Amino acid sequence: MTRTLSTGSSWRMCARIHPFKGLVLEDVQFKAGQGRDEDAGWIRVIGSLYLASLHVPYDNGGPAFDDITEVGFGDGQLLTQTPDTCPGDRMDVEQSFLRGTQLVERTIPGICVGETETGLGWHSQETWSDLGNRYAQQGRALEVSSLSKAGWYEYQQKVTFTDQGAITVGLGAAGDLAPGEGFFPTDPALGWPIGPEGNPQTDRAAGSHWHNAIYRVDFAIGSGDQQVQQWDYEVDPERPTLVRGEGSVRSEAFTAEETPATTWWRVMNPASLNADGHPRSYEIVNDAIQNPYLPVTRPPVSFTNDHACQEYASGNLNTGCPGLSVLDYVAEETAPLTDPVAWVSVGFHHIPRDEDQSPMPVHWQSFSLVPRDLLAQQALTPPERACDNGYTVGATGSCAAINLTPPKIVAESPAPGVGARLTADSGTWRWARADLAYQWLWLRDGEPILSTGDDGLPTAVTGETYRLTDADIGREITVRVTASATGVTPGIATSAPFVAPLPTPPGTNPARTAPELTLKVLKKRDQKGRPRLRVVVRGDQGAGAGVVTVQRRGKVVTAALTDGRVVVRLPRPGKRYRVTVTYPGDQRYLAASASIRVRR
Repeated sequence: MTRTLSTGSSWRMCARIHPFKGLVLEDVQFKAGQGRDEDAGWIRVIGSLYLASLHVPYDNGGPAFDDITEVGFGDGQLLTQTPDTCPGDRMDVEQSFLRGTQLVERTIPGICVGETETGLGWHSQETWSDLGNRYAQQGRALEVSSLSKAGWYEYQQKVTFTDQGAITVGLGAAGDLAPGEGFFPTDPALGWPIGPEGNPQTDRAAGSHWHNAIYRVDFAIGSGDQQVQQWDYEVDPERPTLVRGEGSVRSEAFTAEETPATTWWRVMNPASLNADGHPRSYEIVNDAIQNPYLPVTRPPVSFTNDHACQEYASGNLNTGCPGLSVLDYVAEETAPLTDPVAWVSVGFHHIPRDEDQSPMPVHWQSFSLVPRDLLAQQALTPPERACDNGYTVGATGSCAAINLTPPKIVAESPAPGVGARLTADSGTWRWARADLAYQWLWLRDGEPILSTGDDGLPTAVTGETYRLTDADIGREITVRVTASATGVTPGIATSAPFVAPLPTPPGTNPARTAPELTLKVLKKRDQKGRPRLRVVVRGDQGAGAGVVTVQRRGKVVTAALTDGRVVVRLPRPGKRYRVTVTYPGDQRYLAASASIRVRR
């Protein structure tokens, strides 16, 4: 699948449902919505990602389940996506499996893909008051998910890909509390009282238990060998606020069991550099708890090289290395750590509550993979901030010339004709880091107006003023303003069109009369659903001649009359708007104007 978010960034990947692992994502790539040319293409970041173990032991020391390796999240456990579970697109999954001795072959919508809001994506207020520039945008993300039923629990596997390149991997548990005496002990120290007190049939404790999830993340940042870097921090005993961090490359497989909370890890490719020359990497952010009572779940993360047989975090089902766990993989690894796989432990100690009774609200356990130097700047850097790269403390003002209101043309007389002077302003522009200079270019029907220069060659007409010629009458005249400054990306803005009315022909009838200008929106629209306006100019001396000007939604067009009438196409109305029609008059009739409101 390839999806471009509404903010401009894109993700592409392969998604499938595995009989045991459930949702598996492979060959995950990211492309920023903005940025430098060097960072503008697809960047491969993940080779594969999936849930490699889900161990659920109950605190009473009795039931314990391995929901991935013993039950599985695919085959018959995969649930059909419906509009209630999937507000986005539902992708079909073809399945073939045995239910008992019966072969089941089916195709169901089993994967949900959709875009979602993430809240405020970025924000910057340059000054202490609202007088300075302010930059803000709402964030968006792509969600890929599936639903599976394992026993009494229903699990949603969901991976969220933000427009900034971050990946959040989550497991949501819903469904129902498991029934029976084995799951409802009488000792409240092993759970939580559920149900009305004093009733021997219902007054028992729902058993507390762990959801020990371990994910397998095979990194593939760029191409070639990769490294695992660990960052450790120490505090000066005499200056507690002085904190020093130092990174070291871990060259051998390891489990991060005895590490301070401030220690963190990233996987980087020293040969894949961003536009600033920094190695691209992803940082593992895991704020979830880990079950400290089981050796395999105790480390927040472990690292090994990628081996095809090492599929599961515990009770490995692959016949190449059966029954092994992450601890065995680490112990048996002899090669340098150059093709890293992260085994991320994400625990959740579920202490039930009254509110968990059917249907159980979803509770989540998750971790994130955050890009670190994947790009030279953030993935959606607006042009106004493109020059902010490095030490820019105190620098204010836009890096680009951004137009706020377009330039405007003003005529020196109410009814300008040949020789009349038009004057254009520069419009208004966002405050920039240097004083903007402006250049004006005059256009006729969208093409530059040419005049003869001193050398006899045609040259474009520039400057703030322009005098109308015979060729301009009845045509659309606009002005294009270019704003620029040293160190500022130039910007361009174009005015609304100005139309000089056709001259009134000399006539023998000095006593001209006012015509009747009739406007009617026709019931029948054109093939694209746009409304049509019929204009009729008629008076005591018959049909009007010449043209009319039609102004709608800030745009002015001219239309020639035939026997005093013409039909004009209008924009499709998203909401009501007003249309104004002006007739400049002719040798028999005076000028006239009329308006009409176009409804939805």
